[in-house]
Amino acid sequence: MKPSRPLLVLLAALALSLPGSAGAADTGWQQDANEKGVVVSTKLEAGHSLPIFRGVGIVDAGAYDILAVLDDITKFTEWMSDCAGAHVVKQINEFERIEYNRTHAPWPVADRDAAIRSWIEGSASKGDIWARFQSIDSPAAPPVSGVVRMPRLAGFYHLEAIDAGHTRVTYQVDADPGGLLPDWLIKLTTRKLPIETLVGLRRQVAKTQGQHEAFLKKYDPSHGGTVPPQFSK
Repeated sequence: MKPSRPLLVLLAALALSLPGSAGAADTGWQQDANEKGVVVSTKLEAGHSLPIFRGVGIVDAGAYDILAVLDDITKFTEWMSDCAGAHVVKQINEFERIEYNRTHAPWPVADRDAAIRSWIEGSASKGDIWARFQSIDSPAAPPVSGVVRMPRLAGFYHLEAIDAGHTRVTYQVDADPGGLLPDWLIKLTTRKLPIETLVGLRRQVAKTQGQHEAFLKKYDPSHGGTVPPQFSK
C-alpha cells in the first residue's frame, strides 16, 4: 500500500504550506527527516526534555478505515512504534475512553507508560477529524513496578481527507518521558517514532481490510452507516 511518488511529492509540499500542518506556517518547526513518505518535524519548547515531534504522511484509505484501526486498541502492538502494551481502562462513550499505554525502551533505559484520555472529534463533511490523547491520573491504572510513569503525554492523529481513498495523517506527540534520557535516545525517538508509527498505520490499514465491517457499517456513510454526532460539525 505505497502511495505513488508524484502524489507523495505533491502532498509533502502541501503539508509544508498549510496552517496546522508540518510546515513554516506553524512557527518554530524544523523539518528533520523525509523518509518512507513521512515528513518528520520537531519543535523545541522551553523546559521540555523532549522536543514536540510530528510526522505527516499519506494513507491509502478513507478516514473511517483509519479510525477503525485507531479504535482497535487490542492490536496497537502490531503497528504502533515501540508499543509494548495497551488496553482500555474505562469506556466513557463510543468515542471517548481512558486507556493504558506502555512504551518499550532499549536496555538499560526503563519502559515508559501512561494512563491517557483519548477522544475523537471533527467534521466528517469537511474531511477533518482529530483523534486526540492526553495523559491523566487514573486510580484504575496505577504505576507499574520497574516502569517510569510519564509526567506528560499529549498529541493527536489529524485525518484530512484528500479523496475517498487517500487521507493525509498528521501524528503529533508532546511528551515528558520522566527521568533522564541519553541524547542519542531522544534523537532516535523523535525521528523513528513518527516514521514507524505512520508506516505501521499504513500497513495495518491494508492488513485489516475487511476486518472492521461492523465499525464501518455503523459509522461510515459509504457502508450504509450513520455519521456520529462527534463528526457532524
